[in-house]
Amino acid sequence: MSFSSLLLLASTALAYKCTDFIVPITVTAPTIIPPFPAFKSHYDAIGLLSALTARNASNAPAPPPTITNLTATFDISLRYCEPDRRRHVSVKGVQVLSHGLGFDKSYWDFGGQGSEYNYISSAIAAGFATLSYDRLGNGGSSVVDPYTVQQGPVQLAILTSITKRLRDGNLHSKVARPAGGKVFHVGHSYGSLLTHGLLATAPKLSDGAVLTGYNLQVLGIEQFETSTTFHLARENQPGRFGGRSTGSLTWADELANQYNFLAWPYFDPVVLAKAEAGKWPFSLGELITYAAVPNNASAYAGSVLLISGDADRIYCAGDCTGTLESAAKTFVGAKRVQTYLQPRTGHGLNLHFNAMAGYRVVQNFLGSV
Repeated sequence: MSFSSLLLLASTALAYKCTDFIVPITVTAPTIIPPFPAFKSHYDAIGLLSALTARNASNAPAPPPTITNLTATFDISLRYCEPDRRRHVSVKGVQVLSHGLGFDKSYWDFGGQGSEYNYISSAIAAGFATLSYDRLGNGGSSVVDPYTVQQGPVQLAILTSITKRLRDGNLHSKVARPAGGKVFHVGHSYGSLLTHGLLATAPKLSDGAVLTGYNLQVLGIEQFETSTTFHLARENQPGRFGGRSTGSLTWADELANQYNFLAWPYFDPVVLAKAEAGKWPFSLGELITYAAVPNNASAYAGSVLLISGDADRIYCAGDCTGTLESAAKTFVGAKRVQTYLQPRTGHGLNLHFNAMAGYRVVQNFLGSV
């Protein structure tokens, strides 16, 4: 580790205080009824995967989706962190952090306070408070039907509701109204998709957004799906997920994890092992409704940063050169749009040796908004 990295690590190790709580969130959102029955076994899962990744799959006529409106209340687990008040730091605003598939909110404070992988530490050191949460079906949030409920539009409605309540000051008694009224959004992967959806459907709710591990092309999605072989989470980790539905999926082991999320030799195998041990299932419903999350954010007038690892497997098929510009062009009404490729980094930006360099780019960007 370089001397400059050690200095940055020392600055991000400053103490901060976090409050964990669960909030009931009521939403109404469209959902899609899958055009196939629930899996009875892993053989059914592989059968669908084979059909989805067949050479002529994209040319096959798709049956019209059956869409219904869902109104439901879910328990959402959140963590609010702010600088130690004894430091008398002026808080610039709150960053709302949305994690991606295969993780829970611990993605944002990986390794705990003082860890070089801890994104929240970097945000606190830069003068921000953070609000991370477990997306539906992950961590301490409600476990729901992964076919018909744990879908993209429902996840977007939850993020929107959390943001509105945060801005209104009625999210939780221990969460302060954002300083200066400023709320920022930072997403990773599927969490970036949802953040993009928020900018498209409720553009006035965010003062600035950072989309990490994300673009509009999703060049490696078929590689991701194939590499997971649609393992049923309840069979892969029966101790943790034995009671889950067959629509809760994961990948086989840490080698599949490495293939999708990390770029060798730019990570510590200990970090990979920890990420694999703490992985969370993704839902089939999230996959089939990916395109149902709106992304026309032409009305968004704030600032946007798109940042990806140069070797991102899922969104760039291992080479992100030139991929962020197409997504940047969709923010035609934005005050400022910036792109950045993080060198020597795969899809899981926070889990690489140079994570702190990427954090510095993000904090400098949001600090200038």
